[in-house]
Amino acid sequence: MKNFLVKVKEFFVNIFNIIREGLGFIIDKIEYVFAFIWKHIVNFFVFIKRVYFSEKFRVVRVALYYVLLIFIFAWIYKQIDNFIKKRWHNATFIQKRALTGHLFISPWIIGVLALVLYPFGKVVFMSFNIVNQFQTDYTYRWVGFQNFDRVLFIDIDFVIELQNFIVRVLLYSPVIIALSIIIAMLLNQDIKGKGLFRMVFFLPIIILNGELLENMSNYGGMNIELSFFVLDVLNTIIPTFALSLFVGLFELLIEILWYCGVPILIFLAMLQKVDKSLYEAASIDGANSWSIFWKIVLPAIYPAISVSIIFIVVFLANFDGNPINSMIFIARNNSSQKEGYASAMALVYASVQMIIIAVLFFLTKDKSNKKGRVR
Repeated sequence: MKNFLVKVKEFFVNIFNIIREGLGFIIDKIEYVFAFIWKHIVNFFVFIKRVYFSEKFRVVRVALYYVLLIFIFAWIYKQIDNFIKKRWHNATFIQKRALTGHLFISPWIIGVLALVLYPFGKVVFMSFNIVNQFQTDYTYRWVGFQNFDRVLFIDIDFVIELQNFIVRVLLYSPVIIALSIIIAMLLNQDIKGKGLFRMVFFLPIIILNGELLENMSNYGGMNIELSFFVLDVLNTIIPTFALSLFVGLFELLIEILWYCGVPILIFLAMLQKVDKSLYEAASIDGANSWSIFWKIVLPAIYPAISVSIIFIVVFLANFDGNPINSMIFIARNNSSQKEGYASAMALVYASVQMIIIAVLFFLTKDKSNKKGRVR
């Protein structure tokens, strides 16, 4: 009996070994097949990548991008169109107004999601790393808040320029707003050639960036001391002891006027919406120009001040002559700073801009009673 059990045990052990060897053989073959397939798939994709990103394939690659974008936007448009048709017929008046507003801001939302979200996330990620670049490849080494610590507490030049920017914005903003309102009121008068005057005041916005601005600056466009003809004329009119003060004030006024283009257009558009009958009724009641400005004009254009504040802060921050932008650009190419340090500088700079905008927007926000407005 004992020998029988031993033989049965050996039989099952042999069967188990045969099955294990068979399964091992099958698994080896499957792994070999999968490895063979995977190797050729990888080689295929490497070949496709090499061909696809080659210079000869560049035109086809760009064409494929555009075709893909067209299909994506066509599909999105179809979905939105079907959604709007279903919602629009059953919507109330308030819902239709809300839906119209959402449609107006949808291009901005799509732009943010498609063009801003990923780059911004990458900048945030790089700000916590030391980034090394070799040709088109990047390597990252996590350092936490070291880049921010270095930007704010070690390399003091950036902090000094940041303080100068804050002071500049706080000083320039009310002057630009006041000057823009005055010029907009002058351009709103019924005068000949007002279209030409509007173009002249808006022209600096077109040429404030790029090589044209640099060339104009070199020949006295932003610095009156480089214009010898103007200095000779001023010397004959103004006493020598007051010349430097006058030149400084004149340069500051020119610089501020260059920033007034868009705010002037915003206030001009608001002024043209004011009903002329309000001015006539106020004049009949005996109101003078000063009272008309404070009681009619300013309340009408006041909501545009907040919008202008946002533009002014962003414009001053991204102006080519702003030294902070140059510091960030130099940091990207500096071997001791690189992309991570520059990203930290950019995030700190952007945060300061948003804080300034939030504070100024809150201070200039229209606090009038809105309960009586039609919704």
